Amino acid sequence: MLEHKGIRWGYVFLRAASHLDADGLHDLMLQAVEMFLAGEEERQVKGGGFDGRLRTEMRYEIIGSLGGQRFDADLETAYGQDTATFLVSEQTQGMGSVISRN
Repeated sequence: MLEHKGIRWGYVFLRAASHLDADGLHDLMLQAVEMFLAGEEERQVKGGGFDGRLRTEMRYEIIGSLGGQRFDADLETAYGQDTATFLVSEQTQGMGSVISRN
């Protein structure tokens, strides 16, 4: 992991079904970012209306001109099984994109 003494910043992209409310999606997004920063590969997740597993295979994927590490959530909700996918793209020092020179 890079040594940072200042602010780290980036983007999080989400693809999910609408069975989760905004608070649940926000919680999953935060956990994906925490996993990215800690280098974790898997975590059990539980929140309002869902229970499941968040994991990564440390794969890098691209959406448009930005890319990032992919995280997948397999969830059990009141409506049945659901999934969500996040891309965590760190832009600190220009990482995550060929175009960004930050």
